[in-house]
Amino acid sequence: MKITDVEAILLRGEGGYGVGSGGHEATDNGDWQLLVRVGTDEGIEGWSDVETLASAALAVIAGEGMGLLGFRTLRQILIGQDPLDVDRLWDEMYVGSAYYGRRGIAMHCISAIDNCLWSIRAQATGLSIAQLLGGQRHERVMAYASTLFRSTPQGMADAARMYMEMGFRAVKFGWGVFGQDPGLDRELVAAARETLGPDRHLMVDPGWYPAGWSRPGPMRSRRDAVRLCQWLGDYDVTWIEDFIHPESFGEYAAIRAESPVPIAAGEQLATHWEFERFITMGCADVIQPDLSRCGGLTVARRVADIASRHNVDIVPHSWLTHLLTTFSLQFIATLPRAPFVEFNVSQSDLTRGVAKADFKLEEDGTILIPKTTSGGVEVDLDFVRARRVAPDVRTAL
Repeated sequence: MKITDVEAILLRGEGGYGVGSGGHEATDNGDWQLLVRVGTDEGIEGWSDVETLASAALAVIAGEGMGLLGFRTLRQILIGQDPLDVDRLWDEMYVGSAYYGRRGIAMHCISAIDNCLWSIRAQATGLSIAQLLGGQRHERVMAYASTLFRSTPQGMADAARMYMEMGFRAVKFGWGVFGQDPGLDRELVAAARETLGPDRHLMVDPGWYPAGWSRPGPMRSRRDAVRLCQWLGDYDVTWIEDFIHPESFGEYAAIRAESPVPIAAGEQLATHWEFERFITMGCADVIQPDLSRCGGLTVARRVADIASRHNVDIVPHSWLTHLLTTFSLQFIATLPRAPFVEFNVSQSDLTRGVAKADFKLEEDGTILIPKTTSGGVEVDLDFVRARRVAPDVRTAL
């Protein structure tokens, strides 16, 4: 089998990030979504989503490369290669893009392609991705509803009640207005905890730039970060997530040493080398590789080995389309411990429409992990065709 095409597909939506004061659902990115498709000469295709700056990613994947090693596009590196040779191809993509990549957009694109290759390998062998990664240890995993902070305590209570009625036994609120008013922050968390009660999990993602996602602002001081952890401990949060600058490994380790609540982080990290430094420095209690950013399933498998040696849990960050959810579920199925899967309840019309999934929340708040080669997800090709835009989107972006 040979790779015949590596295609970056840009979709345009009509929405955007949104959250209100009431309990109604928030929405994630609804304006642009990038997909990657890898085709083969035997008709087997792999699809993946990727969260990155789409206009630049289009060039990284299928633009004009250079002859010198280290400056090649990913499509240039992959055409004609055997898609089943996943580990070797990861190394070739990393080295082939090393002078402009190694992290950031290039690594996001490598992540998506790597996920596509694992999907192709599953289809070619008739095995699930979990089986290919080493075997399925778990049949199900508890799902937590992942959403944004509402701007009022009543809105928080109404939202928490909605997720309880849907059957979730764990909820994570993040970003939104959090960080702009310390007094309001506490009221919002208190409302969520009171509504959820003592028997359900509550996670908090304050965001690592407190001014919010619309503009940059000053980072929290170490004292403010420790105080945040301390008062969140009053509300028995399961973890506090990704609230320190992602480059500040020493800061993570220092604050974790003083925090009364577990710290979860890692969605901004890439490559197993970076995760190894993060884990060995004692930066977090829960490691959160994002399979659309970290280097894909190939890197995640290596990170799992490191985390196992240091006895820390892994819960992948998974806030995109159902494609990322299914890759995360297959990875989670192989871990020694599987505490949670992140379930994006805030999908926009765009991210929700990309793929059809048969995920179902069971009565105990868990999701069964599919054992099929597709992972229980099918790309909606009609939806993709209807929302696809031309590759040259410079004026649109």
